[in-house]
Amino acid sequence: MQSVSPCNSLYCIGPHLFIDDGLISISSGLTRTTHMPVKRTDPVLRRGASWHLQPQWFMRVARDMGSGQFRAWYNVKNPGGEPSLCYAYAESDDGIVWRLPDLGLVDVDGTSANNLIDAPQGHFGLFMVDDGPELSDASRRYKMAYFEQGLADNGNGLCVAFSADGMRFSAFDGNPVLPQNAEDGSNVISDIIDGCWDPIAGRYLIGCKIEQSGYPGRPHHHAQGWRRCVGITASRDFLSWDKPRVIVTPDPGNGVEEFYGLKPIVRGNLYLGFLRVLRDDLSATPGGPVEGIGWTELATSRDGQHWTRHQETFIDRDVRPGSWDHAMAWYADCVTVGDQEYIYYGGYSAGHKVGDREVGLATLRRNGFVSRDADATRGTLRTPPAQLPGGRLTVNAMARGELRARLVDAEGQGVPGFDWSDCVPVRGDSVSHPVEWRGGSRFPRDRILSLEFSMDRTDLYGFDLAETHPHDNN
Repeated sequence: MQSVSPCNSLYCIGPHLFIDDGLISISSGLTRTTHMPVKRTDPVLRRGASWHLQPQWFMRVARDMGSGQFRAWYNVKNPGGEPSLCYAYAESDDGIVWRLPDLGLVDVDGTSANNLIDAPQGHFGLFMVDDGPELSDASRRYKMAYFEQGLADNGNGLCVAFSADGMRFSAFDGNPVLPQNAEDGSNVISDIIDGCWDPIAGRYLIGCKIEQSGYPGRPHHHAQGWRRCVGITASRDFLSWDKPRVIVTPDPGNGVEEFYGLKPIVRGNLYLGFLRVLRDDLSATPGGPVEGIGWTELATSRDGQHWTRHQETFIDRDVRPGSWDHAMAWYADCVTVGDQEYIYYGGYSAGHKVGDREVGLATLRRNGFVSRDADATRGTLRTPPAQLPGGRLTVNAMARGELRARLVDAEGQGVPGFDWSDCVPVRGDSVSHPVEWRGGSRFPRDRILSLEFSMDRTDLYGFDLAETHPHDNN
């Protein structure tokens, strides 16, 4: 089992990001900006041989901290082949150029010289987690959740499988662990499965597609009155899952809007979700066939249950005709590499059910999803009062002007030695600027305090609290 992060304070787990307003009690003179990652021109996982015709964004990318090697598990579609859906594995030294090793585990179209893992085939979705070599039951180190259709005895639904090596998975005998439909016929869970380990609550968390009725109109590839919505479910043992509850529904003002699931991750004490928006009623090219378009937005939660959708586009499709991601740009997974986020996403060339599908890579500054920005007119931001652990402060900021910070007591007064005049101005661009005060850098840890930032010509992404600064020698 993976570790659980104890949380007795609002600030006990960093980094602390300003994507939502959860860490903002007072703000003045600032604007909120969603930063879109910079795409590489070409896909990094491309269509190829028959078993690799359509690499899918159902994906898990991990990095071995010892060797630095990148590892990816993902769905591939083999239209017309048998099986039509498979699970594949790839490796990379840099996260950009990927190798497809011949694993020799699965026969497809008459050959096992391919990169397919031995896992339940013909199914959608992929949530996979590595619980590490210390797990007491080594046969269940790697856990996979997916959506299976056509179970002969027990019906469709969420299924799980386990593996000791991440290459050979055995399906759980009790599948499905969560049936597709309730006794009243309502949809419980559908075929889009994404997830993460939740270190805050010590559980596995899945964002899933749930289909609901009662909406006006008919999407191009769906039934009259139905919409694809997003739900969340959790489990502590990977076998018993809560009944998913709907967390994001279409906005009535946004036409025939739907969602292709939400992939959650945990950053500090924030649950961050990547929401795939679908508009099946629109064409990728003006005047062209109506086959649907899609993009990715952000969603946030402070408890993992109640979510806020932020409707600014985070990953957008390429509107230029002929581009490989012309119709869809849907989030797949994210890996932090140095001071950058490597964000993998699925691109569709023509529409929802037509054209090619491949996987691309875009980069973003580390934790640079959203910033609070000040222009030449100084802006301020104050956090809620709480005990501040760690004793030292760093900020993730682009300070073209300067940024100062101070500690504020319960009466709203600056703490002596840690007020504006005591702060050494922060300038320049860094994901971890050390903040220092002339009276010392280590602030009191046993008092209820707020942090307040004052800045001009600065983009502030977040902050962290730790025992040491990055520049300390100890």
